[in-house]
Amino acid sequence: MGSLRIVWDVLFRGDKVNEKGVDRAVATAMDEHTSNHKIESVLRWNTVLSGQKTSRAGFTSGLRYIIPVDHLSSDEIKALTDTLMTFKNDKCESSNCMLSESLEFPLGRQAKARFPILGKIALTSYFTHGMGYTELKKIKAAMANQTKDTKNGLDPTRMGPGCSGGLFSEEFKQMMANPLWFLMLSTSTEEGYKAPVDVLSSGSDGGMYQLSFDLRDAISELVSVSKGVWWDPLDEDDLNLNPQLILDPTTIIDNPLDPNNYHHHDDNNQNLIDKVLEIEMEQTGDEVTADDLNYVLKRLKKNKRKRWQLTGEEHGLVPGLEEALIGEHIIKPWISEEFFNCLAFFLMTRKPKYWRNGKSEIQLLHSLDGLNIELLKD
Repeated sequence: MGSLRIVWDVLFRGDKVNEKGVDRAVATAMDEHTSNHKIESVLRWNTVLSGQKTSRAGFTSGLRYIIPVDHLSSDEIKALTDTLMTFKNDKCESSNCMLSESLEFPLGRQAKARFPILGKIALTSYFTHGMGYTELKKIKAAMANQTKDTKNGLDPTRMGPGCSGGLFSEEFKQMMANPLWFLMLSTSTEEGYKAPVDVLSSGSDGGMYQLSFDLRDAISELVSVSKGVWWDPLDEDDLNLNPQLILDPTTIIDNPLDPNNYHHHDDNNQNLIDKVLEIEMEQTGDEVTADDLNYVLKRLKKNKRKRWQLTGEEHGLVPGLEEALIGEHIIKPWISEEFFNCLAFFLMTRKPKYWRNGKSEIQLLHSLDGLNIELLKD
């Protein structure tokens, strides 16, 4: 089970966004509203004006509080989210909540079984603050550049200098949309815990991109292009009451949506892993941590192309339903796992000098509407 957190978003009113001190005023009110709960981090919802380059620093258009809730019961979580959504302030437009589930790398069996084909994820990285450098000049340079480089590099869909979109095919990037950028400030400081309002003026400790994802078109296309290569339709004249269909993905298809063509299966990925391990030793000299990183990265890049079988008795297989059943029972869980593991490999290898090794997260963001919280706590 991954860590559960409430994601509490409060957006400023449009006419208050540029008002001096609006962030501190709203944070003070939010802190009072959650005085009985410890906040893990506060994030600035970073926005740029229409027509400006996204690399610009932007302005804060709202605040996001991350609240750990693993220790709470399902009923207590529900009560807390209900309370948070009653928050009112004359400087604010809205108050909304989601539940985030931090998923382990690589994607586990239970998480894969319920991973949705469309939804929202958050990619989070934590800054190194110049860890590993010994010269003051280099430490200051790293700390000065880490926010800008993360804003450019953490979004897997963005193209341009210092960006990461070139690592992924257009077809892969089309599975994601609507990136939202947040600067993260931790409430855990060298002096101990501080309320969110007291860390707003501190430097950022990391960054987060929230993205929508939709795997439906990718699943449909891969089912279609694999017909006659990985699987063959049933014979409509076959009277077998328990027909069987074998899908064998041994053959690599010349299509960007074949998982073999994803970033984490690239021939160069061992060089990326070696670089991560080299930097870890420079930063900490911790061989145990380096071994753990190596273990996780090798699991992420493992290319799983096993044979699957569908039957009439187990899956309701009949002629004419092959594509629907292959999409649901084979391609959907396979693509979900590879999509997630590809992004996890990206997070762990993209900028190890700036992003703390082994600390990056992928959070699955759940709408509260009809959510079975107990299922996530099992």
